[in-house]
Amino acid sequence: MSTTHAEAEHTTTEHEHGEACGHEAVEHGDHTDYVHDGHKHAAHGDHYDEH
Repeated sequence: MSTTHAEAEHTTTEHEHGEACGHEAVEHGDHTDYVHDGHKHAAHGDHYDEH
């Protein structure tokens, strides 16, 4: 079984999640997800994946 993640609607150049971005941070294994508009974003290259 494989899992795919949809690409979020914004790129890391449009908005960069981090300590001061205003979104809730959630630790997720080896990375941090950020809650954005009711779903979680995780950085992936030059964009965010939705979790």
